[in-house]
Amino acid sequence: MSAESVWWQHRGRPPAQPVDPGQPGPDETFDTVVVGAGVTGLTTALALVRAGRSVLVVEARHPGAVTTGRTTGKVSALQGTTLSSLTSKHGSGGRRRLEAYVESSVAARDWVAGFCEEHGVPVQRRDAVTYAAAPDEVPTVRDEHEAAASLGLDVRWRGTPDLPVPAHAATVLPDQLQIDPVALVLALLDQVRAGGGRLLTGRRVQRLRQRGDVVHVLGEDGLGVRGRHVVLATGTPVVDRRLHFARLTPERSYLVAYRHPSPPEVMALSAGSPGRSWRGGEVDGSGLLLVGGEGHETGRGPTESSRVDRLRSWTAEHFPDAVELAAWSAQDYVSLDGLPLVGGLGSPTSRVSVATGYRKWGLTSGVAAGLALAGEQTGAPVPWADDLYTRAPRLRDLPAFLGVQAGVAAGEVGSLARGVRRPPSKAATEAGGCAALPVCTHFGGTLRWNDHEQTYDCPLHGSRFSADGEVLEGPATRSLARLPRRGGRHAGETS
Repeated sequence: MSAESVWWQHRGRPPAQPVDPGQPGPDETFDTVVVGAGVTGLTTALALVRAGRSVLVVEARHPGAVTTGRTTGKVSALQGTTLSSLTSKHGSGGRRRLEAYVESSVAARDWVAGFCEEHGVPVQRRDAVTYAAAPDEVPTVRDEHEAAASLGLDVRWRGTPDLPVPAHAATVLPDQLQIDPVALVLALLDQVRAGGGRLLTGRRVQRLRQRGDVVHVLGEDGLGVRGRHVVLATGTPVVDRRLHFARLTPERSYLVAYRHPSPPEVMALSAGSPGRSWRGGEVDGSGLLLVGGEGHETGRGPTESSRVDRLRSWTAEHFPDAVELAAWSAQDYVSLDGLPLVGGLGSPTSRVSVATGYRKWGLTSGVAAGLALAGEQTGAPVPWADDLYTRAPRLRDLPAFLGVQAGVAAGEVGSLARGVRRPPSKAATEAGGCAALPVCTHFGGTLRWNDHEQTYDCPLHGSRFSADGEVLEGPATRSLARLPRRGGRHAGETS
């Protein structure tokens, strides 16, 4: 089965080359340079070009190549057990912050609905369901229902939910959205370009340099462009003077797509562990079932292939008519306090903004972040941005911070204990008689071989590399070093 998402598999991946011909001139300065052509970057870019700003989008691979093109395609204000978890974490003093989070989610849902309707992007309105797969999960679902209702969402309680899997209770929020996320990306890109925005693909940003009121965006292959503002919409910031990578936990989760004769017409997420996410849909005119879950810290724990196999076993038990099409994974980031980190990178690059920490709900929170970042630059701020994104470090987050660092250390110890392992020869793409050295170019972590997606994954901060050492996602920005062959074996290779 393909490790590419079903969204790309059925349409083919675009080439990683410039879409708009020509490098910007040496004296050309854009109002904003957006780094990253996922949903956050393209939403930001579109809002800015609609406001009359000149915008350049720079993408290291191709639009929708990373998390956006690998999601479940759900846009919802009910997000599993997110609201009850945030309520517990932030307490009564954080109520306005949580109200703003819900407002941002509703605003993002409505914006996506309006955009899709205006530009002919297929979208289905569905009930979002958080359910108890076992009796002991019912209190957790009740907590989520009460938290959602108290924050203004029109949730409905179902004591005996009608679902195609065992369910002992559920909270339901009607009228949420499911989409093909790549269709959304391509439509956003079309509108950015129609508004005069420009795009460079296959160009990886590696550093920024602010000179007065201009930020120089620099990278590999002689990339050098200039903007009065820069937005880093790259998952985790690839330029990071505030150590965001130390305040985020990178997590991978898995999705398996199936052809199914009668896919469910709800978007469901179980409340317990291991969690199961599933929804129906359509691809190429046939019924589609998506099953997801098995989340974990990147590069840590049991093998990736074993996690996918558990999803397959669960699906075979509950949806026996499903025929597998593709299996893949996506990476998301969780902040210390569970809320998105959106705003300025800070001095000395005061004109640089970042957006990350979407807690696996990037199609919702990423759109909200894009609208907020554009509103800040154009002088038309969205009403919930300050309450949601402006928050000082809290002493109560110190244990979470220490926990992240302990996890980083444990990940490195675990990786070292396994030893340096090479990928199977059929998976390793070698260039110039050399093999990639599995040491991360961000912080020197010992990389782990991902046996499902045939990649090197870093257990420290989530950087990922292809078998031949090219960067797939950050915070690393440089390819792996290479080891020369010696006597028919790679230097440093273990058996």
